[in-house]
Amino acid sequence: MTDSVSTGSGELQSSSNAVEATLQKPDVHKRWHDAFKTPANAPFYDLAFDHIVNVAGVPEGATFLDAGCGIGDYAVRLAKRGMRVVAVDFAENVLKMARENVERSGLQDRIKIQHENLLSLSFDDEMFDAVLCWGVLMHIPDVERAIAELARVVRRGGVVVISEGNMYSLEATLGWALRRVLGTTRAEVRRPPAGREYWATTSAGVLVTREADIHWLIARFEGAGFTLIRRVAGQFTELYTRASSGVMQALLHRFNGVWFKYLKFPQPAFGNLLMLRKRP
Repeated sequence: MTDSVSTGSGELQSSSNAVEATLQKPDVHKRWHDAFKTPANAPFYDLAFDHIVNVAGVPEGATFLDAGCGIGDYAVRLAKRGMRVVAVDFAENVLKMARENVERSGLQDRIKIQHENLLSLSFDDEMFDAVLCWGVLMHIPDVERAIAELARVVRRGGVVVISEGNMYSLEATLGWALRRVLGTTRAEVRRPPAGREYWATTSAGVLVTREADIHWLIARFEGAGFTLIRRVAGQFTELYTRASSGVMQALLHRFNGVWFKYLKFPQPAFGNLLMLRKRP
């Protein structure tokens, strides 16, 4: 198993098209929902979204773009905290699930669901007070183009909130070392500047998952006119998705909650939350 670096606009476009075709399929999103949007994870998300709203200084009634909204769980959390939300995704099947989720929440007056592609958003420049992009950039091959679009649509003085996996976390570093020693990954591994990418052929099609170089990610936003407000840990580990024991899952969730609430050090944590403000 060796690292490779993918270059060339033609190859990037081809890769993007293949990944988009996979992400159009609802079973991919259902697997993510079943793994991460569980009742056991709800306490962490409550802590995280309270922290985002408080630290980012986003006032009640502000307009958030939920970029890559999936089934709409994050949009609902923002709306419950007084925000108005435009929740967008490019997968029509997923938007159908998002609309049903929003209807169940009774927050239709605060959340608008809309079909959009993060690589070419239809919104005017500086339209939103804030942008949330949680666990989405990691699945976009042309990540620099997506960053440019997110930067474009937030107003000056507004905030972008990003959640990504940290390539240099304890979990990612040990996992990568074990895969190399044991040869247990069937994915093609690429190492562009954005981070370490695992390109896998799944039952739904080609899927990329990137563990981000967080310093690179911050630098790209800073180059687009942003200043880092805060970098904190998200979930320290996502190993609960692989634990077969309910007791072990509960312990890992508890550890994640304690780390986020009391420590927040991002460097060893797999999940990282970035809050960045667009300069005037």
